Amino acid sequence: TPMRVGCFCAAVLFSLGAGLQGAALAAEGDVTIGALRVAPRNTATVVKIHDNNLVLNPGTAAFDVYVTHNGLQRTFTVIRPEPAPAAAPMLLMLHGRAGTAEGQANLGYLPKSVVEKRYWAVLPQYHNGSWEDDPGVNRGIDDIGLMRRIIDIMQSRYGIDTSRVYASGFSNGGFMAQRMACELSDRIAAVALVGTSITRGVYNSCAPVTPRPLMFVDGSADPIVPWAGSSTLLSVETAVSMWSARLACGLNPSTTALPNTANDGTTIDLRRYTGCSRGELRLYRVNEGGHTWPGGLQYLPATTVGKTSADLSATSEIWNFVSAYRR
Repeated sequence: TPMRVGCFCAAVLFSLGAGLQGAALAAEGDVTIGALRVAPRNTATVVKIHDNNLVLNPGTAAFDVYVTHNGLQRTFTVIRPEPAPAAAPMLLMLHGRAGTAEGQANLGYLPKSVVEKRYWAVLPQYHNGSWEDDPGVNRGIDDIGLMRRIIDIMQSRYGIDTSRVYASGFSNGGFMAQRMACELSDRIAAVALVGTSITRGVYNSCAPVTPRPLMFVDGSADPIVPWAGSSTLLSVETAVSMWSARLACGLNPSTTALPNTANDGTTIDLRRYTGCSRGELRLYRVNEGGHTWPGGLQYLPATTVGKTSADLSATSEIWNFVSAYRR
């Protein structure tokens, strides 16, 4: 997938102090689990995972996992409440192009949500510069198989509630999560996408066994994933229309203007399709918003990626939406 779905999330950096040091890795078969990093009880801290800074809130812990899949060593980072809750739900969150798992967690203040809502966040790292987000372009990496493997590992080793597994992503990661909505509906209960429209390959092939509730968050002034589409991407409206058809939502959505609480040059309109056969379809249109994560960091200048809206926390809204559903 070209840079059109980039997010440059590697630019998200922190300098809040030294990372905590972990113990040696623990290996079992083709899965290797890194040392647990636990945040101090009363203060946020920065830990190092994969040589990247990860900000942990009090009441959270994190570790990394290495797994051999399709002949490649792949990694994912886990952020969970401390102590670990049993039979907890899990949110897969996929980073954008030029980003990292840890940068994605920092971008949307994910550890804060983890400790408040008591779920496990799992953030895979892509291989060789891109997710395999378009079934029409086979790069031989098998990211779909990797996601199945990650869910299996999290269930067998940590007792994740497999009826409450959710997928989300930003930019290139959002396009990959959308492909998961098409091909992993037997494993995922709901999906949320930020900075994402739809690839032609997904549009032409998407046939979920059981369509799942889904939400989009997109900026009308996104310079990377244009609202109206491009030569390589279909429009946001086309993506929403396709999912409306898959979910049998009908033609009469409601649109509501969300409170304009921040003087940042953006507003948000929420379109809700509530008459669907399974759950709900939502579109959050961030008017004048860019290729950004609402309520998150302005990870690059607005002249490069557009404005970040502070009228909504995308992280909180994603969890509130997906957690209403079980598979």
